[in-house]
Amino acid sequence: MVTGDEPLRSGRPAPGQVRDALGPLPPPLARTLGGEVTDVRPVPNHPAGSPATVVLTTSYDTEVIVVTGSTSVGVTDQLRRLPAEHGARWVVDAVAVRPAHPQLLAQLSDHRWLVGLAGNPYADLPAAHTPLAPLLAGLTGRPLSALPRIPLTGDIAPAPGRTRLISVTWDGATASPVGGHRPAFLPGAALAAVPPHWQPHTPVPLLLLTGEGRLTPLRR
Repeated sequence: MVTGDEPLRSGRPAPGQVRDALGPLPPPLARTLGGEVTDVRPVPNHPAGSPATVVLTTSYDTEVIVVTGSTSVGVTDQLRRLPAEHGARWVVDAVAVRPAHPQLLAQLSDHRWLVGLAGNPYADLPAAHTPLAPLLAGLTGRPLSALPRIPLTGDIAPAPGRTRLISVTWDGATASPVGGHRPAFLPGAALAAVPPHWQPHTPVPLLLLTGEGRLTPLRR
């Protein structure tokens, strides 16, 4: 479920609109992680009925409902009301990462799972690997791939109290930042997880997802 009035799926965006670069991302990612996508639907900021009604009436053949956007605390961000108001069991309520910290995982009263991801592509990609990947691995009995740890170099400012996720290139020996981190900017397929107290040249976990779901070096 892709939320928001701003994403435009065809035609030229008008003022206040953006081309939907987010909606195409989760389905192939979910399939790579072991899921089967049954439906993709847009949901406006003010749908007929509450967002909770839209989520709860989603097909019961669905085991996992993934919602992109509406996970923060803005005026139109209403997803967090659902677990609190409908007897869901909270599992993850935000993660200490930057970007993508307003993500969530909850189990609805009918035992379906609700995954809330961030509302822009740059945050959505790492967020999917935090609650969604382990959930699908557990439901399908597939192990999670181990992340390689690679020395990281470059002018990088850690985020106090949070793990910072940055796009990097990897030459097989060291990783270095690509730069240009903006909400809709995906300059590389590799993401380095930089801990709060990182020191230059210290190895960090590196996430790179290929089409086959394997983690491999990204060569320049």
